Amino acid sequence: MARNGKSIKNQLRVRRVVDVPLREVSGICLGRSDNGRMFLIAVGDRAAKIAWFSLSGSEEVRIDWHTRSIAKLSGSKLPKHNPQIEAVCADGGGRILLLQETPPSVELIDPKALEAVASIDLVVEGRDDIARAATRRGREAKERCYCPAGICSSPKRKSRRR
Repeated sequence: MARNGKSIKNQLRVRRVVDVPLREVSGICLGRSDNGRMFLIAVGDRAAKIAWFSLSGSEEVRIDWHTRSIAKLSGSKLPKHNPQIEAVCADGGGRILLLQETPPSVELIDPKALEAVASIDLVVEGRDDIARAATRRGREAKERCYCPAGICSSPKRKSRRR
């Protein structure tokens, strides 16, 4: 038994610590390739670059990271430096959805084909809290999202300034 009376099997534990070959990681997700193999993909907001590795069944296997610049993809609007990518999501076809903070947009990319499949500018009209937050150049807009239950908020980060 643990201190709080819950069994140890229900506690979250660190199983492995790895270094991601990106200057800063702002989004990470699991994806599945065309052949069904699972992979972990990470993205940062300092450079338009993604990093990924294929998952194996063993924790003892050496991780073989791959990186690719996504700054010069055909049809992409992402800048090479400081693209402000804040989230990543992968589909079962190998494509990657990226959420850009400033300017607020979403881009669906195909890293194999080296192209942006779709780009959507996120524009929120009106005068409510969401609209005002989305028009400000700050972090408040990305900390709120729509979900089936209403509006969800992510925890605010502590300021790095001292």
